[in-house]
Amino acid sequence: MPELSTHSYDQLFMLFVEIVDFSKFEEIVPRHIAWLTRRFEDGSFVVTGGLFEEEGVKSNRALAILRAPSLQAAEEIISDDPFLVEGVCKFTFRHFVPRMHAEAFGRVFSGENSTSVARQ
Repeated sequence: MPELSTHSYDQLFMLFVEIVDFSKFEEIVPRHIAWLTRRFEDGSFVVTGGLFEEEGVKSNRALAILRAPSLQAAEEIISDDPFLVEGVCKFTFRHFVPRMHAEAFGRVFSGENSTSVARQ
């Protein structure tokens, strides 16, 4: 992952994803994975994964956390995601401001208002 100084990633955004068109989903997955891999390589994405309704029961939702200097920039990052372009998923952003974080998370987020808690 690129160092924070390479980009002006100073904010985190939670991206809630909902699959709305299952008819194209499986066909688009390989293009989406290739796109997502590039976003991890350029340092935009921190983590992504599926959300479960209950233990072991998958849902049609996922969550990602990404870094960007603004909401507009975050929206721009996902503008060419094949899931968005093809209308397969609906995306909702929420600005995320950590107040406390594990020491290791400090390498991901340089927020001044978040206190690092060292692991015992």
